[in-house]
Amino acid sequence: TVQFSAFLLIGAAVGLGALLTIGRAGSAQPMAGIGLEFSAITAAVIGGASLAGGRGSVVSTFLGSIFVGILTSGLSFAGVSQSAIYIYTGLLTVVAVVISQREVVQQIRDNAVFFRNSLRAVLARRRQPAGASAAVDETHTLSLVDLRKSFSGVQVLKGISFTVKSGEIVALMGENGAGKSTLVKAIAGNHQPSAGRIEIDGEAMTFAGPEDARKAGIAVIHQHFSLVGELTVAQNMFLGQELRYGRIGPMRRRQMIKDTDRLLSELAMPFRATDVVSDLGVGHRQMIEIVRAVRENAWLVIMDEPTSALSSRERDQLYELIGRLERRNTAILYISHKMDEIHHLCSRAIVLRDGELVGSPQLADTDSAELVSLMVGRDIDSAFPHSAVEPGDELMVARDVSDGGRLIRATVTVRRGEVVGLVGLMGAGRTELIRTIAGLAPVAGGSLTVFGEPVANRSLHQLTRRGLAFVPEDRHTEGIFPDMTVGANLSLLWLRRHSRSGLLSRRAERKIVNDGVQRMNVRPADPGKLIKNLSGGNQQKVVLGKWLALDPELILLDDPTRGVDVGAKSEIHSLIADYKARGAGVLVTSSEIPEVLSVADRIVVLRDGVTVAEHERGVSEEDVMRDAFGDVGAQAAAEEIAATASGTDATERKARATS
Repeated sequence: TVQFSAFLLIGAAVGLGALLTIGRAGSAQPMAGIGLEFSAITAAVIGGASLAGGRGSVVSTFLGSIFVGILTSGLSFAGVSQSAIYIYTGLLTVVAVVISQREVVQQIRDNAVFFRNSLRAVLARRRQPAGASAAVDETHTLSLVDLRKSFSGVQVLKGISFTVKSGEIVALMGENGAGKSTLVKAIAGNHQPSAGRIEIDGEAMTFAGPEDARKAGIAVIHQHFSLVGELTVAQNMFLGQELRYGRIGPMRRRQMIKDTDRLLSELAMPFRATDVVSDLGVGHRQMIEIVRAVRENAWLVIMDEPTSALSSRERDQLYELIGRLERRNTAILYISHKMDEIHHLCSRAIVLRDGELVGSPQLADTDSAELVSLMVGRDIDSAFPHSAVEPGDELMVARDVSDGGRLIRATVTVRRGEVVGLVGLMGAGRTELIRTIAGLAPVAGGSLTVFGEPVANRSLHQLTRRGLAFVPEDRHTEGIFPDMTVGANLSLLWLRRHSRSGLLSRRAERKIVNDGVQRMNVRPADPGKLIKNLSGGNQQKVVLGKWLALDPELILLDDPTRGVDVGAKSEIHSLIADYKARGAGVLVTSSEIPEVLSVADRIVVLRDGVTVAEHERGVSEEDVMRDAFGDVGAQAAAEEIAATASGTDATERKARATS
């Protein structure tokens, strides 16, 4: 009913808008609006709309359309030809741009200087002997001086000042919501600082957008890739900057492939320029993003959680690439919530808390506990609290379950008042088992019961009504509606259960939303804020709060703390412990084995879609890894754990594991 009503009203509005738009001089002829495209564009530009888009207003554009209408009608009555009218309105548009959009003129000048410098650089490279290194020899410095940023009167960055130099690897740390993303966007040109300044080599810089930051040698490797999967590595490398014969000639495809292969060879990448990106793994795609930054001569690379979705082998390959960038004198601002990773790669840390710089310690002299204390402003004895509860009856029983694909023969049981940890390497079948239990994948073999009833042919919606909650691995694709508010996301599942013939109590909805924001400690505590503007940790709190609003009895959590800081992890696991104490059963997976070992009452290990071991609480990480790797990889797994604990170099660790 809601969908039908929406289509009906939108269709009526479009029809009315079409009639008003094509109406001319009191008539509503169907073809009356054809040929007015140029006039519409002219009116928008004269009305203040930027050529880059997004800066005009409705009132100014309306006034611009009136002005253009009067001008064209007056010239027509004066007997001026249509060609001359186009010339006059075109000149008027240029004048309007020069007067009202001086930044466009400045951008044209900057582009001219940039292209001139680029031409000189190309000529210099052509004169360079074959095989010469493209390493960055220059030394640069980025300095932030009392940088501040406010949104709607709320100060997000409060006087940040620090310096990063070429050849440094510096950690940018802080809880989700501490201001890391806003700071990175300010450095990358996505946000304009409200106060303070950004300096490169002592010169104050003003970035009108990300393109200006890239020209200045700053590249950002986002957690979510910006690659086109259907294109090759070389095509992605030159996307938007294709080499051509002349300005408008055909593309120099062979030259782009040759240049890409040369750079891949120099950085010892395990893929080729002609490989299609969609055929490569997540780790290789992460490397393509970094190599693309190198090709653009970036001297400062900002990496946002680059290892969050990588396997151990892919992570080691990334570490090796970061080492090569360091030897090329590239500065790296590294964002990660993994303490061992921070200590292994970085020399010092820049720690933010609530938009303020609270410390910049040397990591050689600072342990993880001190860093956590700086980030959260309090001591956290254990990020993953555990409380002993006597388990009750069985909520879920899976015996030799298969989904007809990667999951072959999985066995696991969850009882009331216990947390069961599901452990395995990437591809072991953890996510597949969780989704099968949730009714999102078929039960092709074995038996699976939830709340004492078979799951076969039952949907997630039906299981939810019985008391099941499912938090997916990918919160951006399956967990949230990014263009809806925090409140709308929090109440989404609650609405379906509590509506009566499509009618809702707004007061009850506001109460459940406000209670959810407070209970989950969502920051900022504004239910009207779009959820896409929240940090990853706070988005995850909303996803979890959406399900907990139903007071579930069985909670399935697929890597719920991936990409979440230690403070948010502590809050999430405190909530899990609370529901466990109330008699709920929890099945949780995690890519971080120490987290599962700390929070779970029992550990179930999967390997290649098969349950291979079950351990009680207190099992060692080495034993779990030995089960996960199997007999063939047991020695390599043990050595990898030992190497990680001792801080052994990634290259040496990989060679040892390979042997």
